Amino acid sequence: MSGISRRSVLRGGLLAATAVFTTRIAGASAAPASGFAVAYNELDITPVVPGWPSLWMGGYGWDPRGASPSAPAPAYPLRAHCIAIHEGGSVNVLLRVDVVSIPRDVHQELRRRVCDVLDLVVSSDFMIVASHTHSGPFIGDTHPDPKVLMNLNDADVDAVNGSTFVFMDLLTELVERTVRETPIPATLHFAEGSAEVGLNRMGLDHVMTDVPVIAVRNSNGGGLLAVLFGCATHPVSCGKAPSFHSDFVGVASEIIEEELGAMALFFQGTAGDQDPLPLSTGELGERLASAVIDIVNDGDFTDVEGPIMTELTEVDLPFAVDTTDAGVRAELRRKYVTRLDGRLGKAEVRHANLIIGQIDRGELAESIPMPIQCWKMGGVTILGLSHEVVSDYHLMINALAQDIGVGNLWVMAYANETQCYVASDRILWAGPGLHNGYEAGWNDDPWIAGYGSSMLSYGWPSPLNASAPGTDPASPDSAEAIVLAACEGLFR
Repeated sequence: MSGISRRSVLRGGLLAATAVFTTRIAGASAAPASGFAVAYNELDITPVVPGWPSLWMGGYGWDPRGASPSAPAPAYPLRAHCIAIHEGGSVNVLLRVDVVSIPRDVHQELRRRVCDVLDLVVSSDFMIVASHTHSGPFIGDTHPDPKVLMNLNDADVDAVNGSTFVFMDLLTELVERTVRETPIPATLHFAEGSAEVGLNRMGLDHVMTDVPVIAVRNSNGGGLLAVLFGCATHPVSCGKAPSFHSDFVGVASEIIEEELGAMALFFQGTAGDQDPLPLSTGELGERLASAVIDIVNDGDFTDVEGPIMTELTEVDLPFAVDTTDAGVRAELRRKYVTRLDGRLGKAEVRHANLIIGQIDRGELAESIPMPIQCWKMGGVTILGLSHEVVSDYHLMINALAQDIGVGNLWVMAYANETQCYVASDRILWAGPGLHNGYEAGWNDDPWIAGYGSSMLSYGWPSPLNASAPGTDPASPDSAEAIVLAACEGLFR
């Protein structure tokens, strides 16, 4: 027994890799008649062979990138964590996973299984958040399209889809097991600190340093059961190394667990324009973990109380051009045909063929759906934004919440599904003037996805719609105004 480490237990098998941090070990009891009770589990989801058909990795273009089947187990494996919060006869489920993104169809299938088929939780009470590690598996085949992003062939894409089903099976089993376990009576407490782990890669002045924390404690004696924590920085410190890794946020989680003896769940924020400082993965993880540990030990906590009021809504983010207009589609097609000569690159040719095919088949997207989720509790409100949201929205949403009187607010991004960048008006106006238009989604032509840009990466025809330059507040038909209006509606 002495030779069995925590990590060896986690690597014990595909479905057998059950967490050391679990409600069963902590000593579950019957749920209380009032207050909170929690159940929690983790699972190693690092792809291995046999078991996973694909070892292709997401996060980077424009060539194939995958982990070696013979590579040793990663120092910091990819994990999924699930916590079920029981309160007032209902259950709220937070599921976080170490992948770069979850496309819409995969998100919807997970929600269908958990909420409809198994009837484990009401849909608005179920939230999934991706860590956005760029050293995780490629999930799904839509946005992004692995053929466009990495030039994979049909057999490779079939393998990616096979692994996607393994991924969904594992997460469904994890949620079911956690929800059905007898929970532990618990108290929840919110505090916020800061850590300097990132920089604004667009050169803008705002750098995200907020570190929100929810400490989950046993009602019987106050022992720490779990720590929910976050920051807003791209987990890309591992670079393009061909091996799976949860990056610095995974390092932070394991340090916190070892120091505090409680499960640590990381939730990503509005990191769309935030990259890590030029430090090692270990140094970044230690810096973030140290901040979280200090908050848990010495932070000024606010008690979190029920009831938990939840809502899940969805808005449509408009493109800069009206793709329902036949004349617009014809002009888009003409523009994309000019890219087929390959002068901008092979990925641009693959993307152009994708969009031309969609136009010819009458399948061109009219907008990009964006789920937005809100959990209101006494002491803190959690807002879950889908997609890669830039930090401007963190500032604007917090200002909006302050005006309304929301109180403590935790803004998560990469929630439920991630299929595009959500740029603010000022970034969309700047286009190639900021980071060559990567986040804005355009550079050489404001009508179409820019070469090497995020809209090309994710497989969309055009950038998002912005207000007319200089407009303040944002015009109602802009992506910025639509997102902020939805958030305001959820807060009120």
